[in-house]
Amino acid sequence: MTREMERWAAALAVDRQYGAGAEEFIAGRVKDLAIKGDEASVMRWLAIADCLDALAAGGTIQ
Repeated sequence: MTREMERWAAALAVDRQYGAGAEEFIAGRVKDLAIKGDEASVMRWLAIADCLDALAAGGTIQ
């Protein structure tokens, strides 16, 4: 599985688990990781957020 596929899978999993609260969940993760100084994980979760946004806008997994 590629990193891109992992991001899409994570976005789908977060959407299924948190539904309307998915964006809030991701924002919380990003905030916590930023406070800890984990820049790589912050970037990963921001990429997952981009995938979630694309799904919400009716986008497709590429």
